Amino acid sequence: MKEHTVDPRVVRTRKALHDALKQLMQEQPYDKITIQDITKLATVNRKTFYLHYETKDHLLYAVTDGMLDELFGEARDAGSFEQSVDELQRYIAGRIFEYMIRYRRFFEVMFERKAMFNFVSYMKRYIARFYEEKFAELDDDKLPVHKDVIASYISSAYVGIIHWWLENGMPYTPEEMTEQMILLNSNGPIQIIRSYKDKS
Repeated sequence: MKEHTVDPRVVRTRKALHDALKQLMQEQPYDKITIQDITKLATVNRKTFYLHYETKDHLLYAVTDGMLDELFGEARDAGSFEQSVDELQRYIAGRIFEYMIRYRRFFEVMFERKAMFNFVSYMKRYIARFYEEKFAELDDDKLPVHKDVIASYISSAYVGIIHWWLENGMPYTPEEMTEQMILLNSNGPIQIIRSYKDKS
């Protein structure tokens, strides 16, 4: 069976449109960006735009998926969670916070709900699915908490912390945030508080 390949011209055009939207979102409010702005920056015509995307929002979803795929892509191929728990969570946490700095304005706009109104839920579902894939080999009957609940908890924690970090002007470095997320993921917030109280 012949393997389907995407026309390189299609790949180039979509990348140009994605890059144009990301750049424009750094410069002006999403609701002020027009398809004409996007096509002009991407150096394609409107007809070409509509061959690939129905609307500006459709393009935004594709851009968001692409960025999340880029963020988690290497970690998705890094083996099962069971094989390398510590290495994987350190890689993911470190990559997430560095990535947020790199595309800070884009994610600020998204979290402000000035573009995709359901972005928080969208990102939670994406991260939860990622962890569900990593947990696939774990035996649910042997876990004290169901693995889908664990995946949902971790995804909600990440999205909540990322949102807080950006909203408060990133008061801690990506390295500090990575270490704090690892502690939270490894010990849980209640256990950390309990350990503090035991030492007091």
